[in-house]
Amino acid sequence: MTPHQVEQAASWQARLLSEHCSDHDRARFADWLGESEAHHQAYGLVSQIWKSGSFAEQKPSRKISRRAALSCGALFGALTLFGPSGADAREFRTGRHERRHLALDTMDIDMDACSAVICGPSRHQMTIGNGRYALAFREDQAGFRCCGWSVSGGRGRYALEISDRAMQLAVLEGGLSLSGHGQRRLALGEGQALSFDRLTQHSVVAAARPDEIMAWREGRALFRNTPLDQAVAEMARYSDRPVMILSPSLACLRISGVFHTQDPARFFKALAHLLPLRVRFGPTQIEIVKL
Repeated sequence: MTPHQVEQAASWQARLLSEHCSDHDRARFADWLGESEAHHQAYGLVSQIWKSGSFAEQKPSRKISRRAALSCGALFGALTLFGPSGADAREFRTGRHERRHLALDTMDIDMDACSAVICGPSRHQMTIGNGRYALAFREDQAGFRCCGWSVSGGRGRYALEISDRAMQLAVLEGGLSLSGHGQRRLALGEGQALSFDRLTQHSVVAAARPDEIMAWREGRALFRNTPLDQAVAEMARYSDRPVMILSPSLACLRISGVFHTQDPARFFKALAHLLPLRVRFGPTQIEIVKL
């Protein structure tokens, strides 16, 4: 059982506990679990840590929140990277509506809502979890770890977005090198972006779109024929209540447009006029259902 396998198990645990976990996700998890005994051992370890930790204190009748699953995944990622000294790690998080600026030794990080960064005892030990970030490296040997990749680069500006499904890393200025997942070492130059599918492990390098990648810093969300479940997850970052798609068949509907993240309620109200669905605003959550 390797640290990478434990990290994979942590990623699966977070995905399975997420409110957006699909039947396809569960089928792929079963396939991964059956690949080797080491995967069983890794997932058993992760499950044991979950049950013995604060995350297990949720009431059994209550669904595990996306934020709790994110916390679990980020914590396990830190354990695999830092080992026994993980207790010395510093953890930074943002909740809904919240943004944060970190001035670290080697870089500056702007964190969007629902993001997580864990820094270890050493200045070069850092794991970035699910969320969205604007990174500015102040040294030539700055770097971090995310989704099983080791990323390093020189002075420059970079954009990073991580979800349960994918990672997108773009170079706005400077350059990066990446290694991991048994793949050849990748180099990203200015104006390039890496899209990595965490389910299929497939990666693609293409031209970056800075206007889309950095729209969140200007309070905008840009959707171009985006699946509804992805658009809803995006706007839910800024909602005062959790948002649930209760009719699974709605997830594949598509939406396009530019919306303001400062007023997510307007986006959810607009959905009822743009798509064949209803939106119910309850006291504790927003629900999206079929007509």
